[in-house]
Amino acid sequence: MLRCPWQGWEFDIRTGQSFCDPQGTFVKRYAVTVEPGEALARGPLRAETVPVAVEQDYLVIEV
Repeated sequence: MLRCPWQGWEFDIRTGQSFCDPQGTFVKRYAVTVEPGEALARGPLRAETVPVAVEQDYLVIEV
């Protein structure tokens, strides 16, 4: 499970399944698009990455 520290939403990291009630939350929505990685790699910007590890039953993300 991955939990957002700001909104408290929980997600199953394996499937992306959300365990929040979208009808009961009031947050701003943003339009998104899905693009192939090759299209993003051509641009001048690079995605920031962070170290991720699995320790026992926990997903550890270093920020």
